[in-house]
Amino acid sequence: MAAPAPAGVAVPDELAPGPGREANKHGRAGAVRRHRQCAGARLLSLAVQAAVMAAALAIFVLFAAASALLLLVLVLASRAFRHHRGSRYRVPSLDPSSPSPPPLRTGLSPADIRLLPSFAFPGGCGGGDEAADSASCAVCLEAARAGERWRAMPACTHAFHAACVDRWLARTPACPVCRTAVAVTTS
Repeated sequence: MAAPAPAGVAVPDELAPGPGREANKHGRAGAVRRHRQCAGARLLSLAVQAAVMAAALAIFVLFAAASALLLLVLVLASRAFRHHRGSRYRVPSLDPSSPSPPPLRTGLSPADIRLLPSFAFPGGCGGGDEAADSASCAVCLEAARAGERWRAMPACTHAFHAACVDRWLARTPACPVCRTAVAVTTS
């Protein structure tokens, strides 16, 4: 058993004998050892907290840098599009003094389209005419029927419904199938 503490000296609770406690034979050395273990655990806890905070800060800085980079790319792209002159994607100006842009390339005029050869699709005897069965308009993809107006391209001899190919030629002066330029001959 440990000797009683001298008068006037306070004994910590963990050192004092009491109900269910045995007197520590090491006395103060055991209390200091337990205190050091507790301080080590606190120090370890502080180190873990510091590591977690450092990781959270690093992730925040990474996302902030990525956001700044994305913003820089967007600003540079908008400046490139704003200063790109002659773009067909520019918003037209409402100022009446500004010159109007040149019209985009268009197809044939209605007068030129009327000069192209057209014909009525030949009708069969009501039987299985193989030419009528296999012919279809490459513009609308519908099968040919007897009596419809068709138009043939002079250079390549491809033929289409007149209404379909007329709309096509008004926008693009080329054959819809082979892209051969359509030349109108005035003879």
